Amino acid sequence: MFPKDAWYVCAMSHEIAAGQVMSRTICNFPMAIYRAADGTASALLDRCPHRLYPLSAGTVEGDRLRCSYHGLSFAANGKCQEIPSQTEISATACVRSFPVREAHGLIWVWPGDVTRAEGTVLPGFETGEGYLSGLDFSCLDPSDRWGVAGPHVIHLNANYMLAVDNLLDLTHTAFVHATTFDNAGVLDSERTVKAVGDYQLIDFFAFKNTMSRPLRDGYILDEDVKLFDNFLETYWQAPSVMILVHGAVPEGGNREDDACATVLNTNILTPATDTTSHYFWAQSVYRNRGDGKVRDMWDMMTRAAFGEDEDVLERQQANLGRFGSTSLEDDVSVVLKADKGIVLARRIVSSMVKREGGNA
Repeated sequence: MFPKDAWYVCAMSHEIAAGQVMSRTICNFPMAIYRAADGTASALLDRCPHRLYPLSAGTVEGDRLRCSYHGLSFAANGKCQEIPSQTEISATACVRSFPVREAHGLIWVWPGDVTRAEGTVLPGFETGEGYLSGLDFSCLDPSDRWGVAGPHVIHLNANYMLAVDNLLDLTHTAFVHATTFDNAGVLDSERTVKAVGDYQLIDFFAFKNTMSRPLRDGYILDEDVKLFDNFLETYWQAPSVMILVHGAVPEGGNREDDACATVLNTNILTPATDTTSHYFWAQSVYRNRGDGKVRDMWDMMTRAAFGEDEDVLERQQANLGRFGSTSLEDDVSVVLKADKGIVLARRIVSSMVKREGGNA
């Protein structure tokens, strides 16, 4: 279940150099994503209309993509510009093109109704002062304000909404990441979950914590401080874009104080097929705490934690198939209080799909 009228990340900017092309499946559409000589990124359906050869096996020439089978050349709008073996070009010699935008090191594609793409801005959240300024994804741009690790990508053998569920119930960190983070305090935290407009949720955890050894090392916390105000705040936008703000400050302290550690963890899930997805993620450390040490530590810790998540999600997906379920909603019989964010998010995504008139 995924809406098509949405911006999805199809690749990281550094994955495609000028003059290169790659293949990636987005929302069940095999796409040939290429970068023209001038650096402009474009996406075409990965199928030449002549003999159905994959265009991702072709070559980039200027701003065009040439099929390597019989040499048909296509512009970014999908129209054939040249057929080497003849002068006339049929109107049927075209391939579907997809709207593309690029910002903050990410390439976004719109797999749905092209008439709706132009008027829809890229995902982002309301910004503010300090660390909140990065919520428009500018936190992905390395600067004096942000120490950035990533973005990275995991090609996940699980439905993208299983990963969204995972991120919208962080109580799992006490068990799945018991050794990675050792953050059982999340189970007894104060929690706020609420909708913001029609397509966004915020999910805030706040609790006092002595901070485990992995967390103290990860944030470079003062060893003389015994109790910290710990925070986990998830900003989610439908269908699958989120920034997790996490960190700690000495009890009663201010988040803008030098003693505070604040990290923005970007998580963007893109459906590939019904049972696979692309998981783009990055870590952005506010004010580059520790001159890169916190950035590098959290990059390492998160790689390990996401490996644990990957194992959980792929086992979950396998069990759906094992018991003959097409989606999680078919079989879930127990709903916990901690599932509030998950329930709200799935309701929003389901309504988006229904408005498009299908069950895509």
